[in-house]
Amino acid sequence: MVAKVFGGEARENRTSEPEILEKVKEIAKVNQSVEGHIPVLLCHEKFTNPTSSIRAALGFPEPTIGSRVLHILVFPKLSPITKLRRDDLCNVWRQCILCHIALWKEGVYHRDISPENMMWYRDKLGKLMGVLNDYDLSLLKEALGPQGNERTGTVPFMALDLLAPKAQRGEVKHLYRHDMESFVWVFIWICFRYNSEGDLLPPAARRFDAWATLGASTCREKKRDFLADMGRCSRPNDIGRLTWFFLLQCAWVLEEYRHHRSNQQLGQKLSRLAGVIPVDGLPGVVEQSEPEEDETEEDETEQDMDIFLGMFTATTGWQELERRIRSQ
Repeated sequence: MVAKVFGGEARENRTSEPEILEKVKEIAKVNQSVEGHIPVLLCHEKFTNPTSSIRAALGFPEPTIGSRVLHILVFPKLSPITKLRRDDLCNVWRQCILCHIALWKEGVYHRDISPENMMWYRDKLGKLMGVLNDYDLSLLKEALGPQGNERTGTVPFMALDLLAPKAQRGEVKHLYRHDMESFVWVFIWICFRYNSEGDLLPPAARRFDAWATLGASTCREKKRDFLADMGRCSRPNDIGRLTWFFLLQCAWVLEEYRHHRSNQQLGQKLSRLAGVIPVDGLPGVVEQSEPEEDETEEDETEQDMDIFLGMFTATTGWQELERRIRSQ
């Protein structure tokens, strides 16, 4: 077993992780994509004294602002996704994605996709089971309070839209497609930073260390440049050809989608200026727009989610992966 000890927000309208996990467990009873792919909460304890009581005793002004309360949660021990390679890595990654979208459609918004939150175990038959872990930053659709605009996530894995200044000010809604983009950044991160044994590469051979310490805006620039140039990168020695081909396809989907949105938003700008509907595509002027700055709060339908995920599942890399998994 492992114990998770953390200071959670003390806001009365903030849904606790045990409450979210209870909702997740109910969904798992009727959804095979979720069953067996979520953490099992064995026991938990919430301490009654928040940090605000300490601050008040010390005479701090406004002691309740940012107040936190101590939680202890106990789970069965799982293994990290970074220990996997080739088809096993892709399989667990894929299972976590399918669990994630099923939960999102049922109103459980994870919003913190990172390697640390993607785990695995083997069931009694030896089958590899991916687990989407850690619901501390998750949001329930019916919850009161903030409706998804908080700056949640881990910077190296956050979607480019959420790293833009407007999003960092809390003015962009966290959508399903942002989490799905985070899954791709996790895939890239693992493939470039870990060897075939699941150990970190030496610092000289390790990419992206700086991403973990950069500010949101600078990290966004670095990630955007990397995505545009990834097709010219050499395949890491510890990555199989099929995995590398699949990874390149996922990166290509993100880049194409970014350009598509860029064209759309540039067209909307010109339409407002000229009062006419622009020609779709507008080749050659993509770089003149900054879509992340212009993005407004929006909602997604389940069809929107399926279409975005479908851009990845329709790749030959995903389909070939599923074929190999079925043949095992």
